[in-house]
Amino acid sequence: MNIDELDIKVLKENFDDELIKKIDINNVASINKYLLDNGIYYSKDLFLLYLDLFLMSKDEFVKRFEKLKQKLGENYVDELGEDLSLMDVMYED
Repeated sequence: MNIDELDIKVLKENFDDELIKKIDINNVASINKYLLDNGIYYSKDLFLLYLDLFLMSKDEFVKRFEKLKQKLGENYVDELGEDLSLMDVMYED
């Protein structure tokens, strides 16, 4: 995932500096690869809107995302692409 100046501006508009400083590039890259492997071509959008989820360990992220996939069913890529707010399910325990 390539982050440019506009992306940084979006992150700063949506999140405070303390949260942004917690970004672990290796963890984000690992989560991004997992999402791309699952057909989520809009992973950068998810990162810009749901940074806090990308701060989870990859294992925790995958566990929660798998639950989301199960809830959305076969068409999870399209459904999530049409309504990114469905990511809110990942905040549930």
